[in-house]
Amino acid sequence: MDIYNIDGTSLIKQYVNVTPAMRSTALYSLTGKTLSSKCECFKKSGGSKFRGTSNSVFSVTHSSGNHVAALALAANLQRIPAYVVHWFTTTLSLEFLDQAPDDTLIVPISGGGLISGVVVGAKSRNPAIRVLGAEPKGADDAAQSKACGRLITLSHTNTIVDGLRASLGDITWPIVHDLVDDIITVDDGEILEAMRYNYEVLKVAVEPSAAIGLVVVLSDNFKKNSRWNCSQNIGIVISGGNVDLGALWESLSRITRT
Repeated sequence: MDIYNIDGTSLIKQYVNVTPAMRSTALYSLTGKTLSSKCECFKKSGGSKFRGTSNSVFSVTHSSGNHVAALALAANLQRIPAYVVHWFTTTLSLEFLDQAPDDTLIVPISGGGLISGVVVGAKSRNPAIRVLGAEPKGADDAAQSKACGRLITLSHTNTIVDGLRASLGDITWPIVHDLVDDIITVDDGEILEAMRYNYEVLKVAVEPSAAIGLVVVLSDNFKKNSRWNCSQNIGIVISGGNVDLGALWESLSRITRT
């Protein structure tokens, strides 16, 4: 597939608001790097998925999954690699790179739909850009799959990050395998601390899955890895802000007591 000629923005731009890419001097002081946060939590409905639903509803030509299956089969018969991605999340990365010329993007990963669209869009704009997935250690099927080169499915997950408990599928795994540069895993406690930092310092309400990108930048796995610590302009996708505040306060209270 030619990933260097992609643009889905015209389809949804009149319906989907452009979310800000925020920078913080506090984060620069903390990391020594320029961090831009793509605040999809400010999207209508509170998350990035509004891009996808808008793309589906407002498409002039809309097809069922049968078209996807037929395209994959035809490509397989010709031994041609085919990546089938909704345009919606490609618009996120194209919009983000217009706002901030980052050399590295960090994206939450679960079922793989968000990061698949982001990596295809980002590398269509800049083939040299690095795209890293951020995943909880208690639901690390993507990291395990990437490490061993085949799709791994977990029998169970153990993480408070309910938005990142899904597993990669047959459609998203080839894209993650071929285009995503690496997957970095972090602890639940670190994610909750990052949520608190977002609320108290950055003044941005985020859900657990949206806080994970900041955790990656602050993690030893990132800072001590020579492949990634050279990154100077880092974009973090804050995927959403839908959070159960009662459950959040309870979780933060447990951290404070320990």
